[in-house]
Amino acid sequence: MVAHALTPDPAPPRISEPVTLAKGGRRYRGLSADERRADQRRRLVRASIEEFAARGYHHTSVEDIVRSARTSRTAFYAFFDNREDAMYGALQTSLRSLLETMRYKLGHASSGESLTEVGVRAYVDCLVDDPAAARIILLEGVGTSPEVNALRSRIRRELADLIRELWAHSDAEAASSPQAAAISVGVFGILFESMVHLAETNRFDEAPSHVPALVTAVDRVLASHPAE
Repeated sequence: MVAHALTPDPAPPRISEPVTLAKGGRRYRGLSADERRADQRRRLVRASIEEFAARGYHHTSVEDIVRSARTSRTAFYAFFDNREDAMYGALQTSLRSLLETMRYKLGHASSGESLTEVGVRAYVDCLVDDPAAARIILLEGVGTSPEVNALRSRIRRELADLIRELWAHSDAEAASSPQAAAISVGVFGILFESMVHLAETNRFDEAPSHVPALVTAVDRVLASHPAE
């Protein structure tokens, strides 16, 4: 059975520590069979991100991905059904990293920090730190397939929910209003579309300088929608 790209990424192998193997267990170049499989998938997903970002989805072949990952077509088809499935895996990994980074930064913010600023800066910095993944999120993943579109919509809702959680810290009543969900999606749209614009105009290196204005815009939108 083919392991669909939706399968969660395995935890990175900790090969620096001693590993106890069952009797008869074998290792290949220091990796167990499970570790080798996990390593192959990570390399294929990363290669998919890099190749789709550099060439564009429609100009990237399975051969391009396999060559970049330094593995085989057999390995590719052990994890992905086709090129579309590889895009799903690339986008899923990129979006998961973005969401988890934002949650981590917000969860470790100090009591004196603006949560809006922490969240917006984490969002922008995560994209800037990995330009290939940013291109997958902002540009290349759009319209690839119904499944990819559904994934984008699901993560967008999760990020909007995160914005709503932040809103609740300053105005819990407004954040629980009937309009709050739609407003939170709109706020995420401000962040998302501003980054799309910079990516499309080849000005993505300017993204960090936009953080103060984005923080102000988000705060003003949320402050202008108190609970009725």
